[in-house]
Amino acid sequence: MNGSKDKKLGSVLEEVINILKDYCAENGEDYKRIAILLVSQILNIDKSQAILEKNLTIEEEDYQRIISAAKKYTMDFPLQYCTNKAYFMGLEFYVDEDVLIPRFDTETLIEVAIELFNRKENLNFLDVGTGSGCIAIALCKFLDCKVIAVDISENALRVAEKNAKLNGVFDKIHFVKSNLFENIPPSLKFDAIFSNPPYISENEISMLDKRVLKEPKQALFSKENGLYYFQEIAKNARQYLKKGGYIIFEVGYRQSQHVKKILKDLGYVDIKSKNDLNNIERCVYAALG
Repeated sequence: MNGSKDKKLGSVLEEVINILKDYCAENGEDYKRIAILLVSQILNIDKSQAILEKNLTIEEEDYQRIISAAKKYTMDFPLQYCTNKAYFMGLEFYVDEDVLIPRFDTETLIEVAIELFNRKENLNFLDVGTGSGCIAIALCKFLDCKVIAVDISENALRVAEKNAKLNGVFDKIHFVKSNLFENIPPSLKFDAIFSNPPYISENEISMLDKRVLKEPKQALFSKENGLYYFQEIAKNARQYLKKGGYIIFEVGYRQSQHVKKILKDLGYVDIKSKNDLNNIERCVYAALG
């Protein structure tokens, strides 16, 4: 606490701007916008407050977090890892380098789920590769369901559990450490199985933004031109789905037709897709015939 009274929001914001200025200029970014986002998220205040309330006193602990986050940003870390905050379906999530950052693209899966299930009760879902838990948690917030959420990473599950508690749905989700379906009893049957699997081809590493490469590799990359996990999950999901149950995937750019073929070849029916906000086919889903 010593010295914290000497630190006002206006001067802290200027300090952050000075840390970010050269780095953002080199990367074609608006350093003032980044500074305001960073400060407002760490202090849990509106962006307008970060701009206008220059005399707001900053506690020493918060000051250290802000300066540390600004320096981290200049080391090519995504803003979400610097503030440990991400947003999905209007919900707030804790994120760190152990999990993929939730993206607006993935909200398409939740929109499809709401379209399919919004009039149904006591649903049971499986989320394969839960990561931050964003899909499982959003499903529990918007639908009458319980979810089993699996991930191969213990650290990812730790983050997902934290987020389930943060969003008040911890009692609706059962977290399981599992390599895909390995630790899921075959006797369990689900109304739908969701997955945003690793789907970037290993050949595309050199094309990715340096910040994306800060995210966990096992959550990003897949062999067989990015299609391996779609094949594995769709193949095994058949014994876990109720008749007429759905498999719901997030897919990468230009992968939609490949994933539809995988599903068709495995006997799924009513195969459809839904576009994201950029008009890219982002969600492919089908029913068990």
